[in-house]
Amino acid sequence: YGDVSANVSYYSQYVWRGEQQNAGQSAIQGGLDYGATLLDTYIDFYAGIWGSNVSGATNSLSGNELDYYAGFSGAVPFLEDYFSYDGGFLYYDYPGMTDQNTADGARNVDFFEYYGSLSATIPNSVTDIGISYYYGYSPTGFQGNYGYDYQNVSVELGVPNTPFTISGGAGFSGSDTEGGNQYTDYIASLSTSAFGLDLGLNFTTVSGYAADVDSDQVTFSIGKSF
Repeated sequence: YGDVSANVSYYSQYVWRGEQQNAGQSAIQGGLDYGATLLDTYIDFYAGIWGSNVSGATNSLSGNELDYYAGFSGAVPFLEDYFSYDGGFLYYDYPGMTDQNTADGARNVDFFEYYGSLSATIPNSVTDIGISYYYGYSPTGFQGNYGYDYQNVSVELGVPNTPFTISGGAGFSGSDTEGGNQYTDYIASLSTSAFGLDLGLNFTTVSGYAADVDSDQVTFSIGKSF
């Protein structure tokens, strides 16, 4: 009962919400997913694991990130042709990584994020347009520094008479603690499929970031799903 799928990708850089996660190095990423339909069209359950190599302050010990997630998705009743939803949780795991700079000794840097999203499809005679809104909340954040919320609005559309899709989005990171990192990240992407591979080109930048970072990043990716 249910289906199992997998994916693997190469990224020239691992950029998460505008932040480099592996000090500008390339990344090999992959995931394994399970999905099952509980109520046709309206309720699907999914769970999975995803991993990537990371470096620097993100994880200087094992050099890995593992994410575990589960949730429910489906179409919105009575608006099946236009709206869909998704909701669940993410657990960010950095094996071997602890914060040694605390008075009470080492503590876990891993954290939960609870999320929900709503997506809309706007059909027209030229190409379908997809619009989505994502909201995520973590009570602790990385290293337990502070809780945060993250909101993202994105748009996706196919380029007429071509195999390409363009998309763009803006994300807003907030903090529940004064002095916490609050900034906006932006992304613009061009993607296509060829020879059974998924190809992508991304430009990301950030505004208002507290740290001195190289905010403008251009990355490319090659992926395969099974």
